[in-house]
Amino acid sequence: MYFLYWPIFLKLMARMFTPQYFRPKFVIFVGFIIIPSILIFRVIVTFFQALDYILFPGFWRQKVIQPVFILSNPRSGSTFLHRMLEKDERFTYLSLWQSLFNSITIYKLVGLITHIDKSIGDPIGWLVDKLDGHFFKGWDGLHKAGLRYSEEDEFLFVSSFLAPGLILFFPYLHEVSEIFSIDNLPEKARKKVVKNFRLSVQRHVYASKGETFLAKNAVAGGRLGIYQEAFPDMRAIYIHSDILKSIASSLSVFSKPWSFHSPACYQRKYESMSVIEMVRTNYQGIISHRYNFDPENAIDIHYEYLVSDPEGTVKSIYQHFSLSLSEAYKSSLRHDSIAAKSYKSSHVYAIEDYGFTEDEIKQYLSSMTPENHVFDEQYRKLE
Repeated sequence: MYFLYWPIFLKLMARMFTPQYFRPKFVIFVGFIIIPSILIFRVIVTFFQALDYILFPGFWRQKVIQPVFILSNPRSGSTFLHRMLEKDERFTYLSLWQSLFNSITIYKLVGLITHIDKSIGDPIGWLVDKLDGHFFKGWDGLHKAGLRYSEEDEFLFVSSFLAPGLILFFPYLHEVSEIFSIDNLPEKARKKVVKNFRLSVQRHVYASKGETFLAKNAVAGGRLGIYQEAFPDMRAIYIHSDILKSIASSLSVFSKPWSFHSPACYQRKYESMSVIEMVRTNYQGIISHRYNFDPENAIDIHYEYLVSDPEGTVKSIYQHFSLSLSEAYKSSLRHDSIAAKSYKSSHVYAIEDYGFTEDEIKQYLSSMTPENHVFDEQYRKLE
């Protein structure tokens, strides 16, 4: 059933009305449009999830065997790797609309509507493409986004207000920092989150005829314990990258909506710490949790190797997990690898645009993780 973690939700709401953040545009857009929309939307989905128990009673017994999770810093190739792997027919994954409408009943209704729509010329499909072009045009040059494209599992946590991705709407998220590490929630609440996450994945796998579940997330470092408790045999692919570059890129991407609803916070140093803290706790969580996995269930790859040799990277992942590559997938992989090598990003990100220097960020990261020499020396690649 739907679970809303009230302590975090109320903190987010309370700070909205403090003198520092209270602005009519922010309160109207986030407080009276975004938040009610999330809650109403969730109530509707919960109704259909309740129908799942009646119409598809076997789903909660669905086995989810060795799901694969891609974990990384934000803006570090997780989408690129996911979209190569998802072309292997062994995998099933969440598209954006499926993460929003996580109900077998809704899946079936959408399938029926899609079938009818295609038989009459695809007018609904045309409308969806137009909506995608309007609402996701800001993601052009980052990665292709839309309702029918694969996306992170982050939206499974948004409606409980336990998702770091809410930083898009709340520039003061570092003042409610427990949202970055929900592994540390009180045990009763944590158990509910584990159960809800497990059921969400079971629903999807049930509707997908039992294929291997594939997911990605670039801000999930603080809930890897929840992932592993839900699926003890999960497999993890860790993409390691330069955290400074990730922070610079994340500041640009995650704070961009602030320029609309909270322009006073945009590129302001204090609120930008929300993004920095999100990236730090994510990566610290990944490194801290890394050794909770059996060696055969986790693999480390480096971003530079991924972009320079995508085909070799994927083959090394398959070899590590003892997975076979079909001839059809080998061909698809080769094609993607050739295309990727010709891609050059036009984006340039600078920490200085947000009032920081590289030395400040390095000192902050070191001061916040003094006990973790693995994080500090082996993976942070700051030099």
